[in-house]
Amino acid sequence: MAVSRTKRPMSLSTSEAWYFFSTALSIYNKNLMGKNNWNFNLPLFVSSIHAGLHFVITACLMHFFPDDFDATRSGRGGRITMHSYVTQVVPCAVAAALEICMANASLMYITLSFYTMIKSSTPIWVLIFAFFFRLEKPRMSLILIIGVIVIGVILTVAGETQFDMTGFILVLFAAVMSGLRWSLTQMLLQKDQLGMDNPVATLYYISPIMFAIMSLLSLVIEDPFVQFASSEFFDDFRSGVFIMMMVGGGGFLAFAMTVAEFKLIKNTGTVTLSVAGISKEIVVISLSMLIFGDRLTFVNLLGLLVSIGGIMAYNYEKVKKLQQNALGSGDYEALGTMGRHHKSDNTD
Repeated sequence: MAVSRTKRPMSLSTSEAWYFFSTALSIYNKNLMGKNNWNFNLPLFVSSIHAGLHFVITACLMHFFPDDFDATRSGRGGRITMHSYVTQVVPCAVAAALEICMANASLMYITLSFYTMIKSSTPIWVLIFAFFFRLEKPRMSLILIIGVIVIGVILTVAGETQFDMTGFILVLFAAVMSGLRWSLTQMLLQKDQLGMDNPVATLYYISPIMFAIMSLLSLVIEDPFVQFASSEFFDDFRSGVFIMMMVGGGGFLAFAMTVAEFKLIKNTGTVTLSVAGISKEIVVISLSMLIFGDRLTFVNLLGLLVSIGGIMAYNYEKVKKLQQNALGSGDYEALGTMGRHHKSDNTD
């Protein structure tokens, strides 16, 4: 029981950290790249800068604190080979790079609330990939619950008054890539023999690939250096330094959110995080109405209520399953930790 008491605050604080930083990052991205806000229309360039910062930060942590983050140097074991890097790390990095690029680009065309509604379809893609990679066993109750959430998302889309096809396609594909990325990330975090037994080590290995892909996409699609010459953000040295500091600040937000997200994926699994995380999306939608003046119709609100119902049903089903497993195995300590899992689900 002592173990349970020491682990509970860590799980809760990680959930709260992910909740805070992911919400802050959504608002930051919309402010920076939204047409009606700062309109810094280089989302791929911004994403590449963030990925480069992630590599620098994780490289420093791995070098100066090997006992905490570098399993190979600390003697905990684990070694990554070229074959495992190409076949396991690179696919995860590609999926992450595509998801982030498409998600950030979509904010140039659609409102933050509509973006959040479509991104909430991520659980269905997480479930499909979790079934495909055998990370989750199919359960009819889970399929029905996610079906309810999907209906809620469809209703919110049907009520959208500022629909843009380009933004819709970008964020929908971002949701698909998010489901793939989370499943691949969970498999990486569970392979301690690769030396990626913690979020910092995982991000250290995938961020260089992400940086290369994002930079290439930015050079081909955005041609940032040409845009710098005509952009008001780079009229003088002071303006250029300021905007780059703004971009870099978002990189630190993204780093904190990603580390917390990876830790939650390792501890709770992808389906738990994605479904329970929809509660965070509801908060983002509320903030987008207050900050950016987004408007929701009756159909939008109905969709949100349906999604909330799906979240509540999932949490109930999760707790019931934990109770049955604990009672069936006679593991009464697991009953003590059940509150930790349930709390983690509800605070994302």
